[in-house]
Amino acid sequence: MRRLLYTSLIACALLGSRQATAAPAPVYRQEVVVAGSPFQGVHGLVVDDRGHLLAGNLLGQSVHSIDPSTGAVSTLVGPPLGGADDLTLGPDGSLYWTGFFSGQLMRRTPQGKTRVIARDLPGLNSLAFRGDGRLYVTQLGRADALWEVDPSGKKKPKQILAAPGFLNGFEFGPDDRLYGPLLLKGQIVRVDVDTGKIEVVAGGFMMPTAVNFDSSREHLFVVDAVRGELVRVRVATGEKKVIAQLPTGLDNLAVGPDDRVYVSNMVDNDIRVVNPGDGSVRSVVAARLTVPSGLAVAPDDADEQLYVADVYALRRVGGRDGKIAQTTRVLSTPLIFPMHVSLGAKHVVLSSAYLGSLQVLDRATGAILRTIPDPNGVQGVLELADGTLLVAEATTGRLVRVDAAEPAGMTVLTEGLKGPVGLVADLQGQEPGVYVTEVRSGRVTRVRLADGAKRTVAKGLRAPEGIARHPDGGLIVAEVGRKRLVRVDPATGRSTVLASGLRIGLPESEGLPPGYVPTGVAVGRSGTIYVSSDIDSALYRFVPVP
Repeated sequence: MRRLLYTSLIACALLGSRQATAAPAPVYRQEVVVAGSPFQGVHGLVVDDRGHLLAGNLLGQSVHSIDPSTGAVSTLVGPPLGGADDLTLGPDGSLYWTGFFSGQLMRRTPQGKTRVIARDLPGLNSLAFRGDGRLYVTQLGRADALWEVDPSGKKKPKQILAAPGFLNGFEFGPDDRLYGPLLLKGQIVRVDVDTGKIEVVAGGFMMPTAVNFDSSREHLFVVDAVRGELVRVRVATGEKKVIAQLPTGLDNLAVGPDDRVYVSNMVDNDIRVVNPGDGSVRSVVAARLTVPSGLAVAPDDADEQLYVADVYALRRVGGRDGKIAQTTRVLSTPLIFPMHVSLGAKHVVLSSAYLGSLQVLDRATGAILRTIPDPNGVQGVLELADGTLLVAEATTGRLVRVDAAEPAGMTVLTEGLKGPVGLVADLQGQEPGVYVTEVRSGRVTRVRLADGAKRTVAKGLRAPEGIARHPDGGLIVAEVGRKRLVRVDPATGRSTVLASGLRIGLPESEGLPPGYVPTGVAVGRSGTIYVSSDIDSALYRFVPVP
């Protein structure tokens, strides 16, 4: 599956006040490295009255409808309103979903009217209706609580439990008790929402993320994200049986009227259906990437192997053949939702605003050597020659240094940047520095490493994010606000459009910093330019044509 796009590059140069003759326009050929997917990570699931699956797409800010027999996907609610971690249907047919980053609970009526019914609940995650029509939601990650919420949005939410242990995807049983997993305790519990009493139904899980009853209402199906298991639990006794072995990273499930179990996997960005009778598994919707964002390629790598920060995984992808050679997954490893990636001589360095962290990995083995918290909206990160990390804090507008030694002390190199996102080193010459894109001001700025002095290199761009150095010395920038790729001459600041009409730039979401899911750019030694697409969940390359 490849598509070609020929884009002319028109270069102009000024000499004094006279316009010089334009250089011959080089040509790039756009190709697909890895084809896209309908989702940017798939999470909560529910079966509607037509037998279709409704699925939450948190980072893609959408709710989708899927025909389970064909795998056809359509968008029911698009960005920015549809950012759903979990979702459910109300007694009147209204659809409700939770915004983990926005902290908002949304409702869409059968007539298609969408509005916020609760807000200011960061980490809003799972939800379910009790038989009498009362609605309950949980917070986890950014908080830990169970709330009752008025489905009409007229009354304020009422807290039922504080710090239960990260109560995730749950369902009410025939006894009007809430049944769900406690992530931090590896248990399935039942909760009396009237008294707050918690009882353990079954234990011994690594990371149970969701439960649903079967049609008999005597058994719970449970997904364990770390082990990749679908487990059936007999409620009366707590007896467990593994029904199917699946890849790790399982997020949620829904049970159809025939007791077939639909399971979402946020790492693989897919949905599978399991027949609990024989344990057979069938793919419903498949994908190869999840949320490709930051990109890196070693300048001396003739094969141009790409490191892809895929948010739910770190992947190595062949730039020439698109083959995925290696994947490190969240949940089943200590990896923390990578959104940027850079390469040092011995290390791979990741940053993530998802939960606010930096990580240093051994480049040869992939072992995670350091994890450093930073809640200030971290975007781009670089490792300097002495092991110091340089980090763009998009929320504070600072570049900070992080010590190579432990404990990791932080010092401010410079501040006053307007949403710094992308970083690329400029270590040649007598004054080593770093180029940074400022998504809010539309500038590319050079910051001197010696003292943090700033110099504007280019301005007038709209929402620049990813940045990389071309072998010819030019700066390749993803100008997300205009959905195009540009080359910036670092000496003159002049920008040239390389390609336009790109599928990049999901709208920003509350709860994440400027730049949101960054568009990544990398340049191989051949001069081929690689660009990630958050909208398509795809990876593209721009190949120079002789």
